[in-house]
Amino acid sequence: MKGVILTRVEKSIEINASLGKVWAMVQWEKLPEWHTEFKKVEYTSKDKAKVGSTLHMIGEVAGMKSEADLEITEVIENEKESWRSTSGNMTGFGFIALSPTEAGTKVTQVIDYELPYSVLGKLIDKLRVHKAMDKSYDVALKKLKDIMEK
Repeated sequence: MKGVILTRVEKSIEINASLGKVWAMVQWEKLPEWHTEFKKVEYTSKDKAKVGSTLHMIGEVAGMKSEADLEITEVIENEKESWRSTSGNMTGFGFIALSPTEAGTKVTQVIDYELPYSVLGKLIDKLRVHKAMDKSYDVALKKLKDIMEK
């Protein structure tokens, strides 16, 4: 993706729960429970939650159906998991990172992405998708916090 300018959404929240407890909840199969953009996530590889593991994700962004295949590119247990898309209607990569705080755990979720369709995709992104994703990540992290702190 050399020379491509990607759009970034980056959000963080502090949760009053242990790293291990939060780590268990941010795993892919749990994502639809707190990140409503994700409707279904399932592993397509025998190995799960390891570098090279693959997943299929179905979701909805800004009212548009999104479907993608992903590959896990980095796993540091209780700390960070990174991924990249391998197919789908959006090119992207991202990660979720956890770090200890005095009150519990800081969760940071990042996605760098590009919509297809060149100029049209960039216009749709600017007018609609980026705002929806930005809001969705805020809502998702707040929901994760609510679940973890109950």
